[in-house]
Amino acid sequence: MPTPTLVETPVLSREQRLEELMDRKIAEALSNKSSRQQSMVLEEDPFSIEIMAVPLPRDFKQPKMEKYDGSSDPVDHLRSFVDLMRLQDTSDAIMCRAFLPTLRREARD
Repeated sequence: MPTPTLVETPVLSREQRLEELMDRKIAEALSNKSSRQQSMVLEEDPFSIEIMAVPLPRDFKQPKMEKYDGSSDPVDHLRSFVDLMRLQDTSDAIMCRAFLPTLRREARD
């Protein structure tokens, strides 16, 4: 009766498949970590990705105006802001991003 011999090829194949699987899982985990970090940052942004992707013009200057604290007419503050931004010929996306710094904490909450 012949003695059974070990066949190493399937074992190597299995080891190779496991190694490939581990490599994929590690790559996915690293990718997910990066995505989670990116989404955490984006969750803090109050605007869409499209708005945040618009670069600020090199010559952009934040309008100098009194910060709104919520105690006066909000429409008046907004009109003043828009008028100042139109002087710079800025896009709506830039206006969105530039508006928040014109608000005091009390008005943001």
